[in-house]
Amino acid sequence: MAATNRLIILFWSVSLMLACSDTQQQLDEREVYEGAFHEFEGLELWYSDSAVVRLMVQAEKVLEYENGDQEYPEGIYIEFFNKDTIKTSTLRADQAFYSAETDEYRAVGNVRLESLEKHQKLNTEELFWNRRGQQVYTEKFVVIETEDDVLHGEGLTAAQDFSTYRILNPTGELGLD
Repeated sequence: MAATNRLIILFWSVSLMLACSDTQQQLDEREVYEGAFHEFEGLELWYSDSAVVRLMVQAEKVLEYENGDQEYPEGIYIEFFNKDTIKTSTLRADQAFYSAETDEYRAVGNVRLESLEKHQKLNTEELFWNRRGQQVYTEKFVVIETEDDVLHGEGLTAAQDFSTYRILNPTGELGLD
């Protein structure tokens, strides 16, 4: 009878080890979820610095991922304010992406940046916004409409309120008085 008990214990131990290894293999083979962890609809965020409103962000839909990145699949609209809380410029795009690692936004598709103070409009297909540096930039084709001219070029760096800008490779003709 002692031999029978040993066989049962041996059989039970082998079965248990096999079951554990199958479970571990299933855990190792499972897919890791990489989709959005949070989803927001009808978002309106106001950012301030020292109790002074600096910008407002609106989006119909925002997807936020585990690493802090965000996606704005249905577009984004941003208003920038000066130290006197006067709206100075706006940014609009068909889609946008935020990288938590670089603290930068990437606006794509029919991107329009408008300076309300200088009456200038920028159109491009892709524009990066560096929040820390308070600058926007692109390497794509740009069109800038001023009160007097329409400027074209490849690449641009500008202040986020579009008060100053530099076209990296201007093209076309510029009318001078």
